[in-house]
Amino acid sequence: MKAFRKDFFREILKNKGRFLSVFFISLLGAAFFSGIRSAEGDMKTSADAYYDQTNYMDLRVLGTLGLTDADVEDIEKVKGVAQVTGGHTLEVLHKEGEKEQAVKLIALKDGVNEPQILEGRLPQKMDEILVDQKFLDGTGKKIGDQVTFESGTDTALSDELSQETFTIVGSATLPYYMELTRGTGSIGNGSIDSFGLLLPETFTSEIYTEIYVQVDGAKELESYSTSYEKTVKQVQNRVEELKEEACQRRYDTVYQEGEEKLSDARKQVTDGEKELADGKKTLEDGTSQIKEAKDTITEKEKELKEKEAILVQKETELQNGESQLAAKEKELTAGEQQLQQKTQELTAGKQELTAKQKELTDGKTQLQTQEAELNAAKSQLEEQAAKLEEQKTQLEEKEKELDANEAAVTAGIAQVQEGQAQLAAGMQSVQEEITRLEAQKEQLSQMEEPDAEQLAQIEAALQELRTQLAGLEAQKEALAQKEAELNGNLTQIRQGKGELEQARAQLSAGETEISTHRQELAAGEEKIAQAKEQLAAGESQIRQAQKQLTDGEAQIGQAKTQIADGKQQIAGAKATLADGKAQLSDGKQQIADGKSALQEAKDEIATKEMELEDGWKEYKKESRKAEKKLADAKEKIADGEKELADLSVPDWYVWGRDQVTSTENYGQDAARITNIGKFFPVIFFLVAALVSLTTMTRMIEEQRQQIGTLKALGYGDGVIAAKYLAYGLMFTISGGFVGVLIGEKILPWVIMNAYGMLYTGMKEYLTPLNWEQGGLAILASALCTGVATVAACYKELAARPAQLMRPEAPKNGKRILLERIPFLWKHLNFTTKSTIRNLIRYKKRFFMTVIGIGGCMGLIVVGFGLQDSITAIAKNQFVNLFTYQASAVFNGDATEEKKVQVQSEMEEYPGIQQILEMYCQSVELQSPKRSVDAVMEVPKDLTHFGDFFDLRDRVSGKHYDFPAQGAAISEKTADLLGLKVGDTVQMKKGDQIVEVEITEIVENYVRHFIYITTDTYQTLFGEPAEYNQLLLRYEDTSDSYEDGLGQTIMEHPEIAAISFTSDLISEIDNMLRSLNIVIVVLIVSAGLLAFVVLYNLNNINITERQRELATLKVLGFYDGEVASYVYRENMVLTVFGILAGVGIGAFLHRNVIQTVEVDMMMFGRNIFFRSFLYSGLITLAFALFVNGMMYYRLKKIDMIESLKSVE
Repeated sequence: MKAFRKDFFREILKNKGRFLSVFFISLLGAAFFSGIRSAEGDMKTSADAYYDQTNYMDLRVLGTLGLTDADVEDIEKVKGVAQVTGGHTLEVLHKEGEKEQAVKLIALKDGVNEPQILEGRLPQKMDEILVDQKFLDGTGKKIGDQVTFESGTDTALSDELSQETFTIVGSATLPYYMELTRGTGSIGNGSIDSFGLLLPETFTSEIYTEIYVQVDGAKELESYSTSYEKTVKQVQNRVEELKEEACQRRYDTVYQEGEEKLSDARKQVTDGEKELADGKKTLEDGTSQIKEAKDTITEKEKELKEKEAILVQKETELQNGESQLAAKEKELTAGEQQLQQKTQELTAGKQELTAKQKELTDGKTQLQTQEAELNAAKSQLEEQAAKLEEQKTQLEEKEKELDANEAAVTAGIAQVQEGQAQLAAGMQSVQEEITRLEAQKEQLSQMEEPDAEQLAQIEAALQELRTQLAGLEAQKEALAQKEAELNGNLTQIRQGKGELEQARAQLSAGETEISTHRQELAAGEEKIAQAKEQLAAGESQIRQAQKQLTDGEAQIGQAKTQIADGKQQIAGAKATLADGKAQLSDGKQQIADGKSALQEAKDEIATKEMELEDGWKEYKKESRKAEKKLADAKEKIADGEKELADLSVPDWYVWGRDQVTSTENYGQDAARITNIGKFFPVIFFLVAALVSLTTMTRMIEEQRQQIGTLKALGYGDGVIAAKYLAYGLMFTISGGFVGVLIGEKILPWVIMNAYGMLYTGMKEYLTPLNWEQGGLAILASALCTGVATVAACYKELAARPAQLMRPEAPKNGKRILLERIPFLWKHLNFTTKSTIRNLIRYKKRFFMTVIGIGGCMGLIVVGFGLQDSITAIAKNQFVNLFTYQASAVFNGDATEEKKVQVQSEMEEYPGIQQILEMYCQSVELQSPKRSVDAVMEVPKDLTHFGDFFDLRDRVSGKHYDFPAQGAAISEKTADLLGLKVGDTVQMKKGDQIVEVEITEIVENYVRHFIYITTDTYQTLFGEPAEYNQLLLRYEDTSDSYEDGLGQTIMEHPEIAAISFTSDLISEIDNMLRSLNIVIVVLIVSAGLLAFVVLYNLNNINITERQRELATLKVLGFYDGEVASYVYRENMVLTVFGILAGVGIGAFLHRNVIQTVEVDMMMFGRNIFFRSFLYSGLITLAFALFVNGMMYYRLKKIDMIESLKSVE
């Protein structure tokens, strides 16, 4: 064994080039496998560290009417909430010359969403601001400069902020603004350009715009993990349970504040009108009193008494009205309590239903597990039955063999016995002849003169007979031995039959056991079928309960509406009573004043006449001013009443990190890397297995004499195979280990740096070693090499040592097909003929080389093809299919008149060519396979629809008309739902679910769309479409034109947002640009793999043909001629490999695209011609480079050593 070990290391040094090729192949495969598959985890780990460092929020709560401290207190009480922080945000405009930026101002909060300082420091005073780096880049400002903001709405900025001018003290990043874009806004051109951070006290409002929630224990979990999402989702559900009460509370508060303001305004108007009327009446009464003072004093006294009586009556009526109002309020309070009780009952029903649904889901899961176990047992039983049947067949064959042997042995015994009988008869005959001759000899001897000659003849005859007798004795002994041997064989055969009988009994028992297990499995299948029926019944019960809960929610909603109406009526009645009290008080005061006036009238009539004249003059002057003020006040009250009447219960939105665009996009980008890692390493390992098989096969064929020697010396096949297995595994495992270290440290770091161009903020990229993926990579490499080595050893180890110790006989030469075509063959020169013969005769080498080069070429084609598919998305979607340039979305409360006015003004805007009014609505499309979120597009007018959209088939290029009946859906949507033309899809909008037939499947690359006509929409949903979107077409797509257009459109309060296709193209390109570095890594890795494969195959080719090439040198060929002889074959094989690589690359690209794609996108399916060209040129360049390296190897071939006898 010591010599064996020495030989092991000697072989490594002797064949180091061969082993290094295996080393580097394993290194490349393991590095790519572990690096790509670890990238997603490393990206998410780095992001998680960044989120933890900045105390990134777990949940964000928003309300359409704002949020209050009461909301914060309620959320703090929710189980699982660690910290709650109220926040303020405000969208403002910054103008610098002709440049305008929409800036989102955000209140700095300790312990949540903390900024990462890039330069400068945090604000310390109310007039300081920390800005986005994009703000500095876009405005040219620097730290220390002052910046002034202005409002983008009718509300003055001073109503929201304590000041409008700030000093820039630094720049920073925020965790929820990792991407280059800052989202959409409601001012400016509809998009946010940058953000700024202020101290909380700079904001004057006590109402929060959003609330940040941090979940208890979430920080210890890794973001994007299932455990994190589950933990946060539980808290999110609990917070959402506060929604109804909090929204109603906020609605009541806002409504009450509005009512109080309106009531005060109404009272002021009433008082003003009354004051004006009283003044006029006083003047008129004064005139009358002065004219008839003396005659009417008595009459006025009587009138005052009558008025007092009337006031007493009115006071009584007022008290009765107050009693009735109190009773109505009590009834309303009782209704509210009953409604609250019904709401609690409904909530309890929902919780019970959720529990039942969970039990049903658990039951389904358990049933699926049992069914899987049953199927596995069934498969295992069938395997055992097959093995038993195979053993039974072998047993029958063995029995037949024993019967044949027994018959042969019995026949042999009979033949031996027959020979023994014949031999005994012969021996008896010879003995009788000897006796006769001895008697004759005795007689002759007794004669006086015996005949000497006759005696000699008798003696000779006796001698011959004795010799024959001895031979017959030997034959008799041989026959006896043969008979004993045959009897022994017969005994063994009968013992074998006995063993066969035992085996047959065991097989019979096995068949009985299998039959029993089959019965048990059948019983198990029957139980599972019964369980499925029970689960189906449970699902039916749950659906009925869901319907009952839905009906209950509708009834509660109707009751809430009735209570709200009652509150409104009571509030109106209170206002009426308040006015009555005021009038009563004024009446009493007037009577008192009248009495006093009557008492003093007699003495002051003369004086009052002069004052009355001055009063009339003053009244006429002031009444004109008062009437104008009262008219303005009435108009404001009417507007306020309409606004209050239109006020609805606000909505609450509880969003997790998955609703933050940059956070979610980062996770999706990381997942795309893993999708690539699912497919490409397999190709790498297949090529590695091919190279390992070629390398180890050649090595074992070279050492067949050594193998024969080792076998002759007594080494077993396992020991010899272990030697070569150790050769391969040592370099495979070491290469894989180094590859894991390099791949898991470098590839994720390169990928994250590439994504760093799109995602800002993270200062540190973590690349821990992932030994799970690394172990898989090393195991896969070892498996490829191990299988290849065992396969290569099998043939040689099956031969006998004597055969292995002689060189393998060369194969017989055969005429190739071209030699049978004399017209072509005779026109070829010697080198061409030799090249063609070598290529065709050595088919194994031909196919190995072509497959190896084709596989590498295919990987390079896939790299370039992915780039083609990714870059084609934006152009195909927003240039070829969506041919409009901008989309403006209306607010939900915009009236038809306002929409028409906006559209008319836009049609007059310079450069606008066409406008299409659309109804755009998010819906959920459902099929038996799955469901997807989609956008429903309903055009108002189909006349010019083709100018805005191109509905076509991707494969045939056929253009479709808009479907008059049914719907057209996007291709990716149909694939995900498993639908085709003629199928029916369910469409869910709100609580409505309708079914529509698919009449067209159209090309689409971004998001999911379904197109229907206005008539189809009204038929399906029973209501007309409320058009909420304007699509615009124009030629000038420059930034200046689109900025001006966006500002003009956003000046209309009816417009909620505007988006430009140029911005969407840029966003998609930026989002997918990060994949380019991954594609470059893929191309470089495939190129290196191609180099190693070409080098290894060429090296083996030269080694195998060393004697042939040496012979060419002996015949007078120069080094260059010998090299060209080899190069010619290599280049032909390379060309064939490139041609094969085109097909392999196209096939791999089609499969890889489907693996890499995400649900919301469909990548392009075509590979550009230039990609095939670049891939072929790269492969050809590597082939030429390897040929150049092989030249020095060819020069060093020693003619004498190579031509020595190999025996």
